[in-house]
Amino acid sequence: MPEDATSPPGLGEPGAGREDHARAIGTRLAEIRTRQGVRVSELARSVGVSPSLISQIERGQSRPSVSTLFSLAEALSVPVDAFFRDRMAPPGPAPGAPVERAPRPGAAEHAEPAVARRYLVHPDERAVVDIDGAVRWERLTPATLRDLDFLELVYQPHAESHPSLYRHPGTEMVLVLSGELQIHVAFERYDLLPGDSICFPSTIPHRYVNPSDDVTRAVTVILLDEGAPDDAAGPPRP
Repeated sequence: MPEDATSPPGLGEPGAGREDHARAIGTRLAEIRTRQGVRVSELARSVGVSPSLISQIERGQSRPSVSTLFSLAEALSVPVDAFFRDRMAPPGPAPGAPVERAPRPGAAEHAEPAVARRYLVHPDERAVVDIDGAVRWERLTPATLRDLDFLELVYQPHAESHPSLYRHPGTEMVLVLSGELQIHVAFERYDLLPGDSICFPSTIPHRYVNPSDDVTRAVTVILLDEGAPDDAAGPPRP
């Protein structure tokens, strides 16, 4: 498996923003690893990468690829979104803690009851992670769920999840909203356009590619295997 790239192209953001996003992943990774008492060399061996790559990720000098992110989550027994950054969270709270969102224009006239905030997620409130290869994941649920991940995928032009096929536990379902998405599953390639959907076991080697000059957006649900790890970095899943 190739090592992840250092300082990859971003998602149309200034350089400082890209560095902050990479540092956010690294900070969470270092916190989880340290809390569990796992050494860098041990984690690198479990994931199948070099210790220098783990150190680069933790320092914000490199972003993990999709496959490395899944491997890190599996090795540390946390869900993938343990590495997401919450754009609405103030400094301090642990990942997954309830967050009061910032007022939106006109919020005084259209105040939402507290119970709605537990279920509703506005686009600017999504927890997100920017991954190597110009890929972004945006969580569509307010908090981590026990049995599945519900995400929107954003692939910049010609972005790819990883140069080679990878696999991880679970089952993936994808619905393309806009743009084009090529999904390689084992020796087959599926070309998806808006409205097309696909479902396949994540244990089969696969990879995603945006072959076009436009941004591709898709919704995915990843069903986790029974007994998948809970979020060790935050409160118990509901």
